[in-house]
Amino acid sequence: MKENIHPQYRTVIFHDTSVDAYFKVGSTIQTDKTIEYEGQRYPY
Repeated sequence: MKENIHPQYRTVIFHDTSVDAYFKVGSTIQTDKTIEYEGQRYPY
């Protein structure tokens, strides 16, 4: 596989606004926002 062509896959927080719940999910989303969840900071 070629190096440096795949996006970074990491754990982020997903906010389900329909029930106002937060979940940890794996994603390649690029964001500068973070949120504290279960005592740790995660991309949001």
